[in-house]
This record gives sequence, structure tokens and C-alpha cells, in this order.
Amino acid sequence: MKEAIAQLPEGIRERLTQAGRLADESGLDLYLVGGTVRDLLLGRARMDIDLAVDGDGMGFASRLARKTEGRYTPHPRFLTATVDLPEGNSLDVATARGETYEQPGALPRVAPAPIDVDLARRDFTINAMAVSLNGRSFGNLVDPFNGRGDLRSRLVRILHDRSYIDDPTRLFRAVRFEQRLRFRLERGTERRFREAVSGGMIGNLSGPRLLEQLRLICVEPDPWPVFNRLERLDALKAIHPGLASDDGLKTLVQEISQSGDLASSTYDGWWILYLVALFRPRRQETLHGIVERLKPNRRLRKAIEDMSGWSRVEQAVESGRIDTPADFYRAVRTISEDTILFLALTHPDEAVRSRCETYYHHHRHARLSIDGGTLKELGIPEGPAYGQILDEVLSMKINGEIGTAEEERRAARDLWSRLHRLGA
Repeated sequence: MKEAIAQLPEGIRERLTQAGRLADESGLDLYLVGGTVRDLLLGRARMDIDLAVDGDGMGFASRLARKTEGRYTPHPRFLTATVDLPEGNSLDVATARGETYEQPGALPRVAPAPIDVDLARRDFTINAMAVSLNGRSFGNLVDPFNGRGDLRSRLVRILHDRSYIDDPTRLFRAVRFEQRLRFRLERGTERRFREAVSGGMIGNLSGPRLLEQLRLICVEPDPWPVFNRLERLDALKAIHPGLASDDGLKTLVQEISQSGDLASSTYDGWWILYLVALFRPRRQETLHGIVERLKPNRRLRKAIEDMSGWSRVEQAVESGRIDTPADFYRAVRTISEDTILFLALTHPDEAVRSRCETYYHHHRHARLSIDGGTLKELGIPEGPAYGQILDEVLSMKINGEIGTAEEERRAARDLWSRLHRLGA
């Protein structure tokens, strides 16, 4: 394993050596664990590092933070802590621990335990390996479940028959690893998967925990194969009977994945777009049932629900009732920006895509340089006309009829003169 550790950037290797020396001085056994070991054995680059201490992990993390001049953040519920290093990397340090589940699907109770017990609580054999970082044993691999063999055979294998029952989120993690790594579920692991799904284990997960698993699928490099595999394993229908993975979803996911340049660099809602694709227009009662099951946050809920209201806008565009950019702005300004971006990326009609894209990038934040105070300065009496004038001037700006602040003021004066004449 020393050769595998040598793949890490020099700065991280030095920090691991430093952590190993501190563990020796503290009389503790320190290990590199979990996904870090898996990815090193696969020759994959990895910058986030997971450590386990056979002993007081949080105390060790605190000392390590002082030694490295890093920042210490404890997470006492799970006996873990994060050390943010000065150079920007971080080390997640855990107390080697065992877990007990009071009921299927519940969060586990944890307690300190030796490293062999810690590895036995993990999800899959390929994640149940550790590498010693102590001086004399530095680089020694601890592999009680032959995870290295399963890596060579490209298999995802659970550690015991109750794995999915204890923690049904492992059903989703199994498929994410299988598709990301291009492995396959080991035969018994797939059999237990199907038994867990047919036995209702997914129903033991709360809406928020289930939604988090869907979110994690959406941040995979390619979500489509994961959704498709879950469909073939009947897991999507176990979330809600109305969910399905089909060619339509495949097309939408691919269009979103290939069109990232249409969103701003600060856009943080890609996972929302993929879920909107998954939940795209269905019967209202089905959509309501999905929302009630998953209990999404306000942003995701609005993006999902606004898809059902989009058809009215679409009909208005097709009939010509929505003709100008300002018409479109007024029709969609209360619709979720995530929904509009989704449509800009995926709508089958190129003209509608263009309208959505123009609105998203240019008009959704359209503002005037004038306000009520400006109208008062122009000698326009305060009253209901203010709202009408400002709305009309904004429409003119969106339609490209005016551009400068002076043109806005001139348009406001002209509109007031027209209204005043009509009133007279």
C-alpha cells in the first residue's frame, strides 16, 4: 500500500506522515480508511482524506489541528471531527466505532470500538479496508473482508445479510458505486437488494433521508445510469409508484448534463434540475404524492410544482397571447428560476427554449433606474398611476425600446402625459 499512498500529492503525504508520528507519540493506532483506501487501490485521485483512530478520535483531531495550525470542528454525535489544514485540504477524523440500529432505517447509535469492529459496520467490502499510518506498520493493509479481491473482480458486495435492513440508504449507495465505478452487484448482494425492495425497506426511510439519496445520485458524474439501474431493480417505484426511468428521462438528463455552459458559474441547483426531470409533469395527484413523500425544501418544491403551471404559459405562447419579451416576463416572473432554466435546457421547441434562455440570462433581474421618487421629481402626482407607469417603462426596457436612464425618465413623462390626456 505504500506505493498507493505515494499517488497522493506530496503535501497530503507529509500530513499523513505527521499524523502517524503524532499517533505514535499519543499511543494510538491511526488508519486511513473507507473510500480513501478504495480509490487509492483503484488508482483514482482523491483529495478528501478519511482517518480512523483506535481510541479517542476527537481528542486526537484536536491535537492534530494544533500541530498543523489547522482548524478543528468537532461532530460529537458521531464521534468525528474535521481538521481543515492551512493549505486548504481537510482531514476527517473518526473514532473507530461500532453501530447499533434500534429499528430498520433509523440512524445508528455509535460507540467506540476496535478497528476490526469499525470495518465490520461499513456498507460494502470495497469500503471496509484500512491502511496503518503508524511508523512501524506504515502502509500495512487491513482487509478482513477481502475488499481488495472484490476490487479486482469489480464487485460491490455487502458485508452481511441484514445490511440493507439496518440501513436502506445502502440500496442507493450500492447502485451509485456500481455505476460510478462500472462494477456490478455481487449475485447475493443483488438478491438481497431485491428482497429488501420487495420487503418494503425503502418505506422505512424518512422523506428527507430518501430525498438526500436522490440528491446524491444527481451529483454523480452521470446520473442517468443510476436512475436507470434503480428502475430495473424496482427501487424507483418503491419510492412512489408514479416514478419511472424512461427514454424521456434519459434525454432530459443528457440535455442538462451537456448544457452546463448556459447557467452561471455560481449556479448551485444542478441536482434540482435533475429531480425536476425525474418528477416532470405527471398527474397532479401523483405529483402531490411524490412531494408529500419526500418533503422537499421550499426551493425544490416550488421548482417541481411550477412545472405543472407551465402548460398555461406554453398555451399562451402557442396562441400568440404572449408575443413580446415583456409579455413573457409578466407571465413567468413568479415561476421558479430553476424551472425556467430547466426549460431553457430541455424544452423541445427551440423558440420556447430561446425565450426561456433570454428571460433567465437577461430579463429575470431587470430593474429600472427610476422609481416613485423619480416620478415625483418629474412632477407626476402620487397615486395609482405610479405602478402603471413603472410597469410600462419596464416593459419598454425589456422589449429593447429604451435603454438609458434618461430614456426611462422621458418614457415616464410621455406615459404620464398620455394618461393625463385620457383622464381629462
